[in-house]
Amino acid sequence: MSWKKQLQLLDFDAEVRLEARCCKCGYTWYEQPCIYYHKSHLRMLYVDEFENKLRCKQWNCGGKIKLAQTSEEETEGFQGGLA
Repeated sequence: MSWKKQLQLLDFDAEVRLEARCCKCGYTWYEQPCIYYHKSHLRMLYVDEFENKLRCKQWNCGGKIKLAQTSEEETEGFQGGLA
């Protein structure tokens, strides 16, 4: 099972952002699940159901989107090497 089928929107903290990318035009933006907490018909949705309801925000597109978790951690380069 993927994380999208295990987590509901209510499971995310207030500062969490999900990256949304349109499959049709490639437009990318960030969604904050806490914005939808006050909408009773959306807050109980699992992430995969929420993903199916969202559409692209780009003008005249309306394509399906894919959600991905973001990380604020610092990325580091490869530290290893040959012995």
